[in-house]
Amino acid sequence: ISLDASSSNSLKGDRWAISAPDVDFSGRWQLIISDEFKKEYDKYLERLGQPKIVRSIALSSPVLGQTKEEMVQTDHGRSLLIRGKNVRGTWDRTLVASGSSSDDSRDICEGDDFTPLKVPIMTIDSEQVEAESWWEDQGRVHISYLRGVAMYGGGSFVSRRYLVDNEKKNKLCCGN
Repeated sequence: ISLDASSSNSLKGDRWAISAPDVDFSGRWQLIISDEFKKEYDKYLERLGQPKIVRSIALSSPVLGQTKEEMVQTDHGRSLLIRGKNVRGTWDRTLVASGSSSDDSRDICEGDDFTPLKVPIMTIDSEQVEAESWWEDQGRVHISYLRGVAMYGGGSFVSRRYLVDNEKKNKLCCGN
């Protein structure tokens, strides 16, 4: 498919299979560590069922300083390979977005008749879970939804990723 700004205007619905033409998460990203980040990350780890001692180690500068992500976005944002590295190891996963696109042969998204694409992925703990992802905000915000997590209290986890232009440098934001 060939995408330009006009083709993205013809996409239907709030859930897209492709990113906006000027959105690309490809690159190497590292944490921007602030007091607010540490506070939110501590809450996240607590919701996962991590005890205070584990959370304090995870929030230490040596551990946070080794946390990085590399992303490769392909096929107009349909595929997002994420390689996360931290002190525990490397976690590779590929999220495949589904939703409205400019190529109706690949995605059918008409009103409520949409069946999302769910793909199995392995977590860093070698647990198989189900991943669903899509783009919102006209292809600017990538949403991933992991289901079937049993470890650390279990449940489902939603992540939102988007770019913020700050001092002429893009920053990738990721949160729940």
